[in-house]
Amino acid sequence: MNQAPSPEDLVQAQLEAYNRQDIDAFLAVYHPECEFVRWGGKVEMRGHAEWRPRYLSLWAGSPRLQARILNRIILGRHVIDLEQLDHAADGPRRPVVVMYEVERHLIRRVFVLTEAA
Repeated sequence: MNQAPSPEDLVQAQLEAYNRQDIDAFLAVYHPECEFVRWGGKVEMRGHAEWRPRYLSLWAGSPRLQARILNRIILGRHVIDLEQLDHAADGPRRPVVVMYEVERHLIRRVFVLTEAA
């Protein structure tokens, strides 16, 4: 009997797909209507149809882009990462806090907190 992936498994799978720039594997762990929310509540993207072109464009502009986890906290169905993006086309990036909310074995929402927030 196969066990459902844990929230940490899902977040790790999306991180690895992100670093390989594999859009299909990346989106496979996200709910079809997943939301990307800036801290404070502004929804910037909703659903695979909005996520796909945004990430493909990001990776096209930064073909060596990699996300690195500096710290990870797991709390029930939430995974909170302190992430550093390396090799961005527009230069060094400051760390960001990303909280992943898992619902029914898929990532449903991603909340992002940056220094500018």
